[in-house]
Amino acid sequence: MSAESNSDRTVANVGWAEAWNGARALIEPAQRFTVAGADASVQISALDWGGDGDLAVLHHANGFSGAVLAEVASRLSARYRVVAVDARGHGDSTPVAPTGDPDPYDWDTLAKDAECAIRGILKRTGHERVALAIGHSFGGALLLRAAAKAPASIERLLLCDPVIMPPMTQEQLADPSRGPGLAEATRRRRDHFASSEEAYLHCGSRGLFKNFTPEALALYAGAAMRETDDGQVTLKCHREVEAAIFDGGPSSSGVGVVEDVTAQVLFVHARRGNFSAAYYEEIAARMSKAKVVSRDLAHLFPLEEPNRVIELLDEMLAEGA
Repeated sequence: MSAESNSDRTVANVGWAEAWNGARALIEPAQRFTVAGADASVQISALDWGGDGDLAVLHHANGFSGAVLAEVASRLSARYRVVAVDARGHGDSTPVAPTGDPDPYDWDTLAKDAECAIRGILKRTGHERVALAIGHSFGGALLLRAAAKAPASIERLLLCDPVIMPPMTQEQLADPSRGPGLAEATRRRRDHFASSEEAYLHCGSRGLFKNFTPEALALYAGAAMRETDDGQVTLKCHREVEAAIFDGGPSSSGVGVVEDVTAQVLFVHARRGNFSAAYYEEIAARMSKAKVVSRDLAHLFPLEEPNRVIELLDEMLAEGA
């Protein structure tokens, strides 16, 4: 398929059957397994693409799952043994009700899950460290905290527009594109569909998803959703779980003792996102081997332009050589 024809493949002109066939081909090589999370009752699910290369671990954005990153995983699998994890309450990890004391979706707890998952993955695969960790959005924030807690476990860290922000003003908190406003919008979002095909068609007409690759949207509709008792489909990540995580975003500016991070770190600032390159620079300045690059990308670019993730990785590797 030519580069030109690739550019013409959008969710607006690729039907469900074609998109899902392509999506299934991406995830069929992967084997699923589980490792322990921060709590004894929580199992973190992971997809393992296998192979003999160095270990790469991927962490998705809020509301998604490891499977949705399969396009990135497949592009890495020739070089790495790729494992993509599902956060608690997402994908096939343990579903946890978003209530209780302590808060099961406190970002410190979610970061401990990521740290435990990395430890379990290392034990399962026999690797001594993660050669490359790629985190998207809140997944990037969690992996950064995990790298601060266990510096020897991660060699390189590629953070794709991570949810790391300075304390928010009242005006910012009221902005519907972030914080509680985003959580409330999530709670109002439609969450049941007659079929995965209907979910694909509906989501593809919405602004949030319209620039996804057809395969990424098919993975969202087909792998990040489950069948309900009445034969419909709904997201494996309940919208109240996604909203609870957004609720915690404004208080998640603490990134841990990043001075302890020994990994080579690349912050990718998406200019069409909502985060601050200047604040990324402040955080990066506290680490010994961190850099920030700003690109003309949207916040969800790993699901819209997966090749850009690979290009950014190649830049990172060239710089660290």
